[in-house]
Amino acid sequence: MNREEINKLFGVTDEQLDHMAAEYESGKWEGGVGPIVPGRPRIYDEELETISFRLPKSRVNAIDARAKRNGETRSQFLRQAVDDALLANA
Repeated sequence: MNREEINKLFGVTDEQLDHMAAEYESGKWEGGVGPIVPGRPRIYDEELETISFRLPKSRVNAIDARAKRNGETRSQFLRQAVDDALLANA
């Protein structure tokens, strides 16, 4: 499928796409997805704090394996594990 066919399928022209791209790149895009905020999307509505602790390598490997099976990052898995533990003891 070439560019003209794709444009026709979506009902746009190259000029319209160029205009939308210029708005997006200038930070003025209001295409229905909300304001442009630089950086990663926030995962919480409050400030985050970094913590660190040491675990045996075998546990880190087990965490990584479980996270991978769940389609998560290590951090996502650990945040959920902490949330689950806190809720269980609430």
